[in-house]
Amino acid sequence: MGDHPVAESDGRHDDRHAGSDDPAQASVPPGGPLDPSIIERKRRWLTEVLQTAFDQQTAQIKAAMAEVWNRPSESESCLQIVAACQKEVAAFANHVLERHALHPALETVDFLTSLLRQLSEQAGTLATSQMHCPLFQPLLGTIAEAARAAQAKREYLDLESICPQPLDDLDSEKHEIRQTIPTGEAGQHRRVERMLIPGLSYRGTVLRRARVSVYRHVEQP
Repeated sequence: MGDHPVAESDGRHDDRHAGSDDPAQASVPPGGPLDPSIIERKRRWLTEVLQTAFDQQTAQIKAAMAEVWNRPSESESCLQIVAACQKEVAAFANHVLERHALHPALETVDFLTSLLRQLSEQAGTLATSQMHCPLFQPLLGTIAEAARAAQAKREYLDLESICPQPLDDLDSEKHEIRQTIPTGEAGQHRRVERMLIPGLSYRGTVLRRARVSVYRHVEQP
């Protein structure tokens, strides 16, 4: 009287899950082996999952490798640009330094050397003149020695005077025209008539062009 009927299973619940598209959801009949078709579907599903994951990892690795390979070329280009900029900055700095510090100092050395040479020549003339006095000998010797030392320093610095001679060809890089002299000789046209002020070069670089007068050909009436 207190017993309740027990519903018997007709097996449709297991068949419904067995026919699912997801092999992982397939049920195993109790007390019996798995259906070979279910095992094959599960194997294929796992293979596809692993293949997809492998392909994704491979793509990520390839992208990372490509980025790594691209970095050296970008770094090299950046380094080349930096080196070029440094070179230009150094060249500009050297130009400014030479123009505003070195060149004026070299011209000062040349100017003082010329003054000492002239002073030494005047002192030598004084020593041989009627105004000769033994008391002047130490001073004259000091002046002469200073002139020799200044000339040695000038030569050491590789300073050279630019002194064009009459009838030399005009060189616009070394000569600066300050006046012209008319001439009827066509062959003298644009040739140096005389030097007005010598120029100066430093190790082959012209610091100051020589100031000259040149001939200018004029047709005779």
